[in-house]
Amino acid sequence: MNYCENCSYATEDTRCPLCGSKKLRPVKENDYCLAAECEKSYTDRRKEDLARCGIQAIGVPYGDGFRSQLALSLENERLYVPYAQLYETQEILRAWEKEADESLLRSLKEHMNALHVAPKRAKKLTRKLRLPEKELIPYLQKALASADKVYDGGALPYSTAHLYLCRLPKYVITLNSETMEIVAVDKR
Repeated sequence: MNYCENCSYATEDTRCPLCGSKKLRPVKENDYCLAAECEKSYTDRRKEDLARCGIQAIGVPYGDGFRSQLALSLENERLYVPYAQLYETQEILRAWEKEADESLLRSLKEHMNALHVAPKRAKKLTRKLRLPEKELIPYLQKALASADKVYDGGALPYSTAHLYLCRLPKYVITLNSETMEIVAVDKR
């Protein structure tokens, strides 16, 4: 396994997939390696949860720099863990992500009957999807029931609601988690 000192990334390749550098060295057990990138709001909780599992994770703010120009904190953090615990950490993070995904899907399916669309948006969506207006909600309910992935798009400003992004083969449907209002339907 090789290690890029610029990116703190462990890879089997001879070139770093993040920066493209060929200046890689063999990884050492105590090298801190990039394990994941998370939204800042989740990072503190992830670090605490990993600490309970005996893994010391370090979070480093990360973003595109635009927010820094506005004197705002960066929106994401990268989590780094010792190489000796990298694979264990990735497995734990994948399990937590899978659990969160299943929880979002369950919540979505439990509240499917509350699904609605604002009148102006309904007109646009019926044209976009080429459906009669009375078939819009049943079509969206059926589509959402077959969603293969639901993402938490983050909290809405001044609200406890979140945006759910539901991935379908042809579309991504965005809805408000509290009101179950369809916010957008976009092609993938």
